[in-house]
Amino acid sequence: MTKKRKNYIPEKLYREIVKNMPISCVDVLIASRGKFLLGKRKNKPAQGKWWFVGGRIRKGERLEQAARRHVKTETGVSQIKIKKMLGTTESFFKDSAQGPGTHTINTTFLVEIPRDKILLPADSENSEIEWFSRINKNWHPCVRQMLKSAGFK
Repeated sequence: MTKKRKNYIPEKLYREIVKNMPISCVDVLIASRGKFLLGKRKNKPAQGKWWFVGGRIRKGERLEQAARRHVKTETGVSQIKIKKMLGTTESFFKDSAQGPGTHTINTTFLVEIPRDKILLPADSENSEIEWFSRINKNWHPCVRQMLKSAGFK
């Protein structure tokens, strides 16, 4: 039996939403001592790609609350320092876990946390997480754009 998670939309309804509407998300650029953290996504969209911690925003949840929730879920860290909002981007993916095509609108926050506090929880959205110091030209344009906005090269 699967555990019912708070504020989750039934799968059938969510498929219709993804099919017909953009999805509001937060991305969290986690930085520490000149490096930044990315996770290799386990799920569609962007499966197998390096991406920021983040995901959907729940109804009634403030952007910063969503950022904190995703950092806790994906890294195990609950104490974070939100430095600033970097900006908003949008992504179009040909696939999603719910079927064809996903359009996301992503608000990205720059957050600082100590590198030694990062864990990879069993229920993480990522197969691995890694610290980087330079932008890879093969990463998604939205990831590269936000990293440049934060001053990374």
